[in-house]
Amino acid sequence: MKYKIVYLKDEYEDLVTYYPHFIEWVYDLPKDCYSVKQIENIFVPIHIGKKKLLEMFEDRNDYCYFHGIHMLQNELSDDIIKIKMNEYDIEVEESGQKHDIFDILKSFSHNFYMFLS
Repeated sequence: MKYKIVYLKDEYEDLVTYYPHFIEWVYDLPKDCYSVKQIENIFVPIHIGKKKLLEMFEDRNDYCYFHGIHMLQNELSDDIIKIKMNEYDIEVEESGQKHDIFDILKSFSHNFYMFLS
């Protein structure tokens, strides 16, 4: 399962309640000045989530980092979680239908939202 996690500004929470796919529609890789400005106005840079995740990972034996990709590998089940951290999103690839990284971030703030990529 591949998904992205973004941090939505408070003023857009009601909009997401009424239009659940709003984030997917709006969030797109910046291609022009309008797209970049749109992302800056709706989403918060996700440094909060990055910092919390890295603090959790640094003491784990199953954590490694290589060329911008953070990885957690469960030796018992051979499950691998790959995480790439960008300015406005966190891209996650997990095996199966799990979304453990999103569950962790969601416990810190209700402003974290996930959508499939």
